Amino acid sequence: MIWVVDTNGQKKKGQGVIKGLKASKKRYANGSEKLNIAFSEHLGGVVGINYRSFLDDVVVIMKRKLPLIGVRRWSDIHPTIHRQIVADMIDRWASKDTPEIEEKILKISNERYRGWRATLSSTYKAYKTDAARLANVPKDLQREEWEWLIEFSGTDAKFKVISNLTIYERACLNGYIFVSMNG
Repeated sequence: MIWVVDTNGQKKKGQGVIKGLKASKKRYANGSEKLNIAFSEHLGGVVGINYRSFLDDVVVIMKRKLPLIGVRRWSDIHPTIHRQIVADMIDRWASKDTPEIEEKILKISNERYRGWRATLSSTYKAYKTDAARLANVPKDLQREEWEWLIEFSGTDAKFKVISNLTIYERACLNGYIFVSMNG
């Protein structure tokens, strides 16, 4: 969280966490552009002192490279964009360029992409009308992207079915019981 002190000496809440800044500072202090990173042999995830910075870098690169308009799920994204994400991460981090590392980077990217889309979905659901949604464009999106997501979330029948199913499943996990009134 960023805090800005205004002229009255009061703290004001800023725009949020700046992704990638910590990694940039570490690179500068290290004297090289690449930071060391390791992947767990058993779990497949990132390990080591730079793991958080690596994940932040994945998010920054992913948001910069991936389109939102016309994309319904991770598998809809063209493989060349996947390769660009992997190439950018290997250029920035001291890591081998092997198929196993590529697979691990793409798995992390997929997880972060789904998390980003879930956050955008929550933002969509936070407002009752499309006018209110359009008045509150998320900071990391272009207006056109947000308009497309509003249209997609509001009209796509398959999206609505999956969304309602997810709500039902979460309610069941939390102990709520749904009873059908249709006999």
